[in-house]
Amino acid sequence: MKNPMIDLIMDRRSIRAFTSQAVEEEKLHWIVECGQYAPTSRNKQNWHFTVITRPEMIAEINRLTLEGMDRLGLKKEPDFHVFYHAPAVVILSSALEGFSELNCGCAMENMAIAAKALGLDTCIVGQTRFMYHQANAVDINRMLKIPEGFEHDAALCIGYRDGENPEPKPRREGAIDFIR
Repeated sequence: MKNPMIDLIMDRRSIRAFTSQAVEEEKLHWIVECGQYAPTSRNKQNWHFTVITRPEMIAEINRLTLEGMDRLGLKKEPDFHVFYHAPAVVILSSALEGFSELNCGCAMENMAIAAKALGLDTCIVGQTRFMYHQANAVDINRMLKIPEGFEHDAALCIGYRDGENPEPKPRREGAIDFIR
C-alpha cells in the first residue's frame, strides 16, 4: 500500500549525527504544537515542553548528564554527547499522575513524525534523567522551566541529519499476533 503518512513513519530513524544548522523557529513551533495534539489519557494534557536552542544551555545539560552518568558508574564513549550535537532539544516533563509517561511518549512520537515531515530528524533520549543524580533537582527543574509538581521524562534532539538516513534495523520476529 502506498501512503505518504505511512511512508514518512517507515522512513523515520533515530539520528545520532546532526549538522550545526539551526532549526527554524517556525518549524519548532509546528513540532511542539503537533506534540500538544497527541492523545492523552482522559484528555489530561499533563505534559510540559521546554524547547532549548541556546547552545550554552544544551552544553550545560549535557555536562550535568555526563557527570550524573559518571557518578553512577555508567559507561560511555569518551567524547559522548547526550544530544549528538543537535541544535535544538525539547525536554518533556509531566505531572506526577496516572499515565503521564505514556502521554509524554505519544507527544514525543507526534513531534518526531512532525519533525520528519518538515525535513528534520530526531533522536529520543532518556539519559538526561541521569543529571538528577549529581545536582539539586529543584535547581535543574528551575533551569529547565519544569513546573512544580512535574517530573522530567525524556528529551528529543532535533536537527538536520549529518549524512545519509540509516537503513532500518531488522524488526523482532514473533512480536505480533492476530486473533481472528
